[in-house]
Amino acid sequence: MSNYTATEADRSLGTIVKELTADVSLLIRSEIALLKLEITDMGAKLGGGAALFAGALFLGLFGLAFLFVTAVLGLVALGVPAWVSSLIVTIVLFVAAGVLAMMGKKKFAAAKFVPTESVEHIKSDIESLKADIARVRSR
Repeated sequence: MSNYTATEADRSLGTIVKELTADVSLLIRSEIALLKLEITDMGAKLGGGAALFAGALFLGLFGLAFLFVTAVLGLVALGVPAWVSSLIVTIVLFVAAGVLAMMGKKKFAAAKFVPTESVEHIKSDIESLKADIARVRSR
């Protein structure tokens, strides 16, 4: 047995292809893991925004119901202050719905719908592979 190790110039094309295949396989697995992480993060942000919009819709429907109650009480009691309390509750519900809608909009705006980091990594990987192939061919 010899203690001789192949230098870069002494490696055969088969060895280079074998190492390149192993490296590409590892690289692709890493990129897929990054992509999964980005998609999971995006899903969490979208889920939070959707929940806030659902809350806004729920409170908005209650606000609409109280608006109708206010109109009915206002017409029935003309001048009786019972409708004022209904109107106050309606306004509070609409304000709460508006706050939830704005919070939901911020959550949606913060979410990235395209995994840009993964795309950039894949582009740089392709360029690196092209450079490696060109380097091997030039030998």
